[in-house]
Amino acid sequence: ILTGGVVRSSGAKEVRMSKTTTTLPHTTFKPSASTSTDEYDERPLIKDLLAERSLDIDSVRNAIQSHPLYDPSRYDDIWILRYVLSHKKDSHAATRAAIATMEFRETYQLNDLDQRAMVTHLDGDRDPNMPVYDKLNACSGKYAALNTLPDKHRGPIMYAFLAKLDMDKLDEIATQEDLKNSYIQANESFYQILDEITRKTGRLTKLLKVVDMDGMTLGKMNRSYLSKDAAASKEIDDYFPQLLGGMLVANPPRWIGLIWKFCRLLMPKRIVEKVDFLPSNKEKVQKRLLKFVSKWNLLERYGGENKEWPPPAAGSCFE
Repeated sequence: ILTGGVVRSSGAKEVRMSKTTTTLPHTTFKPSASTSTDEYDERPLIKDLLAERSLDIDSVRNAIQSHPLYDPSRYDDIWILRYVLSHKKDSHAATRAAIATMEFRETYQLNDLDQRAMVTHLDGDRDPNMPVYDKLNACSGKYAALNTLPDKHRGPIMYAFLAKLDMDKLDEIATQEDLKNSYIQANESFYQILDEITRKTGRLTKLLKVVDMDGMTLGKMNRSYLSKDAAASKEIDDYFPQLLGGMLVANPPRWIGLIWKFCRLLMPKRIVEKVDFLPSNKEKVQKRLLKFVSKWNLLERYGGENKEWPPPAAGSCFE
């Protein structure tokens, strides 16, 4: 729930899901002009990024195009761009990550699956087709995590309420492999949504996670579970570059510094860099969030004008 998400099963077991003939977004959409009129929207333009990083993109493309799994219609310049950005000026590391991802996607049969409609809430309801989510839901209260897409031109938002998660119980019944499998499906579903929005709007779009610690106590934190969560995330970190735009911690308790010193040593560096602790003042919270979501679509509890509760799941936009 901290580094992963939740998707609804389409009837398959664990991570391998039945192939479909659905064409995924990144094989059909091309970059377009930006459609955003929001003054707080700071997402960079894809056309600018492609121009700025063209030499690195060319280098990675030239290195991976001889690989038997390379498909130029699928692994195009926008796909390569995310690896170049994640590995900054190291095109060799970007190349290794891109090749590893092609092999990873083949292993888990991800390329022919449309999972956009699978993003749902973690609300305690069990899915008989997905045992790992049964475990998560068995340890969660109502609406422990809400995965939403309030604006089809902006990125999805996950609101996670830690006080509603029984970490002790989850640590007992879920293995690191369980968590990794759930994160693969969740990340893939979010990634497909982000890729479609990126191509439609012409802006690099990422996921926002709001981790709300209201009502959370130090006694409810479980270090063993946090270690599993971080380790599972690290295993697949390279396969979903530029996925996370920010992880904002709302209502942080006074003792958060103690647990953060422990967590930051375990979590992937790319996630640690995106973590920020929101102030208690609603106006200041609102300003931090407006770069990801408009005031109209921001939940009222965080200073926005959206009174809908619970907000609809992101997957409902693609059913």
